[in-house]
Amino acid sequence: MNLKELCFELSSQPGVSGCEKDAAEAVGRHLEKYMTVKTDVLGNVIGTTKKGGFNVLLDAHLDRVGLIVRGFDDKGFVLFDKAGGTDLRVLTGAEVIIHAKEDIFGVICSVPPHLSKGDEGKKLSINQMAVDTGFGKEEIVKRVCVGDRITLRNFQYELAGDKISSGAFDDRCAVAAILYALELVKGRLDNVGLTVMFSTREETGGSGAKTGAFASSDADCSIVVDVGFGDDPYTSKEETIRLGGGPSIGIAPILDDTLRRELSALAEEKGIPYQHDVMGRTTGTNADHITVTGQGIKTALISIPLRYMHTANEVISLKDVENTGRLIAEYLLSKEAQYNA
Repeated sequence: MNLKELCFELSSQPGVSGCEKDAAEAVGRHLEKYMTVKTDVLGNVIGTTKKGGFNVLLDAHLDRVGLIVRGFDDKGFVLFDKAGGTDLRVLTGAEVIIHAKEDIFGVICSVPPHLSKGDEGKKLSINQMAVDTGFGKEEIVKRVCVGDRITLRNFQYELAGDKISSGAFDDRCAVAAILYALELVKGRLDNVGLTVMFSTREETGGSGAKTGAFASSDADCSIVVDVGFGDDPYTSKEETIRLGGGPSIGIAPILDDTLRRELSALAEEKGIPYQHDVMGRTTGTNADHITVTGQGIKTALISIPLRYMHTANEVISLKDVENTGRLIAEYLLSKEAQYNA
């Protein structure tokens, strides 16, 4: 499995929250190589194997942040709102794609600094922005509908070393890590049952995981894979996890501490680099929802370090993705070994 190609392929799909169909089809094609796959009412892609003596739910969300069309002005400029936590600071002048009946390219309006008034560094509100497609009002309304989703145009690059850049690595690189884990354990699990959920709408409240996890509420445990704030020159070490430092195993009151310790010990035993991310309350991920599903599911959170979250140029280390997949695979194989002993 070529992780770089997989991460780039998955991150190229649109799949803004609530309209994840294209992304769902892409991840479904990969997941069906390992298990039976279905799509539920909210669009979650769920794969299952036969039940085992020990049953694990793996989750990563497949939606990405973006924008949503809310109307048009008299000149044909497209007005929009946020769909998820898109970073408004990077929008002015950005190239975008409106996913309408056919994809339409546009540019978000940017006032030249020469004509700016007041504080030129002031962040604009969403109501002060629009997309310029070149079409007038009469033509644009034939092509674009209110509710169509918009994504920042993806530019995919290889950086120095093992680092790569693209939009939507939140959370498509986590999807890739789970698929890599499945490749590593393929044909090796007889006593461990798996449910893999690539969930929808995480960026807008997590309703996909809230509902989809009920089908696996009898799982013995769950591992949620998401991204965490990667280190950069402008944030403190206390707020970030190190790019290239390996998967981060979350510590939080809502997470299962026994499972966290088990994963940490396994990483040390197998020589997998790892780190910890300490959160004082909840995690802000699907782990918060899955852990309280049904009568409760013991849940761990593994985060892949990611820089420049919710922009079109998120940066990850491929080694971190690989080691996340390795850690998940080793955990599954350790449970298999326990039942074979």
